[in-house]
Amino acid sequence: MAQSDLNQALQHIRSKNIPLTPQRYALLEYLYTRDSYTTVKDICDALNERYPHINATSVYSSLHVFKQLGLVRELAVNDTFLRYEAAICS
Repeated sequence: MAQSDLNQALQHIRSKNIPLTPQRYALLEYLYTRDSYTTVKDICDALNERYPHINATSVYSSLHVFKQLGLVRELAVNDTFLRYEAAICS
């Protein structure tokens, strides 16, 4: 199921002519294979081995794009702490 949702998300990005860098792909893959909310720090930690130059700023930037496309949901905890999850395309 996660792979199908990931494929739909990728198709949606391509249909909007948004550049899909390897880092953005890895970020989407990470989100769409998790079954709970995650933080930017968790994302950076998970992707850092494969992409050592990834940082919170680039992750936030990609999450903003994904959120505008409806591919990611954002949850504010205590109005300051943000968590993210895939917006499953059922």
